[in-house]
Amino acid sequence: MFIRRAISVAATLLVISGCAPTAPSTPEAEPTTGLESVAASRSTRTPSTLATARTSRTTPAEVPATLRFTSTTVDGKRFEGSSLAGKPVLLWFWAPWCPTCRSQVAQVQEIASEYKGDISVVGVGSLDDADAIRAFARGFTDVTHLADEAGAVWKHFRVTQQSSFVLLDASGAKVFSAGYGGSDELDERVADVVR
Repeated sequence: MFIRRAISVAATLLVISGCAPTAPSTPEAEPTTGLESVAASRSTRTPSTLATARTSRTTPAEVPATLRFTSTTVDGKRFEGSSLAGKPVLLWFWAPWCPTCRSQVAQVQEIASEYKGDISVVGVGSLDDADAIRAFARGFTDVTHLADEAGAVWKHFRVTQQSSFVLLDASGAKVFSAGYGGSDELDERVADVVR
C-alpha cells in the first residue's frame, strides 16, 4: 500500500513539474523509484535553469535522402549511411570478379589515403557472395567496405553496373557519377569537392 501511494505521489509530481526521472548514467548505478530524481531536480534547478534546459534541447540534423540507407560491413557490423553526413563521400560500387574493379584498387586506395579525414570512401561490393566480397576488400586502409549481397545499396543509388562511382558533396548532393570504367575524371572531381 505504501509503495503504491509513493509511486502515485511521484507520478503526480512528475506531471506537475513537467520533468521525467533521469536514467542512471552508468550501468553500475542503482535504479531509482523516480522520487530521488524529482527531489534532486527541484533542489538544483531554478526557473532560469529550467528554461535554459528546455530551449537548449536540439534535434538531430536532417540526414539527406542519399544517406538514408543501412547495410553491413564486410566485418559483419551494421552500417548506417547517416554516419556519413556532414562531409563529402565517394562510393565505389564493385564486384569481386570484375577486372576493371581490380584495376581501380590503387586509385581508390590513393584517394582514401590522400584525403583521409576530408572525405569518406566507401566500397560497396555486390554481385557475389559474402566470402568473395570479404576477400576482395582485404588489405584496404581508410576505406569502409560494405557487403551488399542483395544489392540494396546499389538500388538505392540506382547503380546498374560495376565498376561505378558516385560522389556526394558535404550536403549529400550527387555531384558526379561514372559508370563502367569511368574513373578518368575521378581524381579531379574528388579534389574539387574536398576543397
